[in-house]
Amino acid sequence: MSRNRRSTSTSGESGKDPALSFDQRLQANARERYRTHSVNSAFNNLRQLIPTEPHNRKLSKIETLRLAKSYISHLIAVLVTGNSQRPCVDTINQRQEVEEDEATSINHGQDDSDASSPISSPYRQSICTFCVTFDKC
Repeated sequence: MSRNRRSTSTSGESGKDPALSFDQRLQANARERYRTHSVNSAFNNLRQLIPTEPHNRKLSKIETLRLAKSYISHLIAVLVTGNSQRPCVDTINQRQEVEEDEATSINHGQDDSDASSPISSPYRQSICTFCVTFDKC
């Protein structure tokens, strides 16, 4: 049995010291408070690294995680393209060109009636929050 679980049997428990389980509960509560404080502190540190509009806006935990993921993708696009103005647009355009080239090569050997139809991507075009914010400036 796990060390965190106690047996529900009543035999032999009459000899246990009730203060001991109270002390254990206090220690567990203190560990949980420390863990919660540590997680909240990490979120606060992450919030400070993510640019937001307005600058003093406090993000929820899920907003912080989503924006952090988006910001990391944006920074990767800056590194890949070398364009700090709107790098995500460049990477989206490159991706669409590759998809069009692949679709053209697939349709090349097929009937020409289908080849003239516009290529529609099954995915929505993603909009980078940070590129949009840059456009506002």
